[in-house]
Amino acid sequence: MVERQAFRDLPQGEQQKRVYFGNLSRQTFNELKLHSQVGLWERVDGKRDWGNVSEHCLVEVARINVLGRALGLPEDVQKDLTKAAALHDFFKKGEKEIVVARGLSWEAMEEAEAESEKRLQEAGFSERVVRLAGAVGHNSLQETQRILAQDTFSADDTAFLVMHYVDDYTVNSDWVQPTEVQPDGRGINNLDRRMDKNEANSRYAILNEAGRQHFNGETSFQAQRRIGHMVEGRLADLLTQQTGQSVEPLRLPEFVDDGIKAAIATTEVKPTTR
Repeated sequence: MVERQAFRDLPQGEQQKRVYFGNLSRQTFNELKLHSQVGLWERVDGKRDWGNVSEHCLVEVARINVLGRALGLPEDVQKDLTKAAALHDFFKKGEKEIVVARGLSWEAMEEAEAESEKRLQEAGFSERVVRLAGAVGHNSLQETQRILAQDTFSADDTAFLVMHYVDDYTVNSDWVQPTEVQPDGRGINNLDRRMDKNEANSRYAILNEAGRQHFNGETSFQAQRRIGHMVEGRLADLLTQQTGQSVEPLRLPEFVDDGIKAAIATTEVKPTTR
């Protein structure tokens, strides 16, 4: 009763936002169950210690729904992409346990990725969902480059790029910040901001330097930034071909969030009983 009253006291827009993300949560119920099974919802001092991971995944579900549909992905691919977005960080707690045991390194991250894939397969998710859920972070960069080298993309390849790109620029569960022009004339968006933050974090130094062995002297985050913007450009081109609407690549994250905000604004809030 108290929760219902608190909900009714919220502004209309906030009510619509909660209902919208509540609907996404129900849509991905089976995927979020795995979050619970691996301990992301365990409570420490009354709080879900890793609950922010699930919130982050739902934000990526929302972004992927907007971008995938705008690109005209087939319904079956879109459904699997949505599942993958809900699952892409489900093993975050296990990843941390591996990193603590082995130290943060390229090899430790590969071990965590392999374990994540194994658990998704054991849980019965399809090969496509497992592949798309793994389309994130530095471990996916080489596959992303392989896809980008093609003149045309299959629907599965486009879905892989969408998953990779959305995760590249998504920070926690925050809305994106507007694109900015620097004094040197260079434009930056959320992808750049995230890479700047990662490069400045000394905790990632070893992992960052390890990239030089894989990317012709580039660090991991230099390669991730470069490849991320390449994906951004290709997706913006595909979007123009699909919709006829020209989107500046750097503003693609804003285009996606504008789509989410429009969907929230049309979300129906059913009256609650007292």
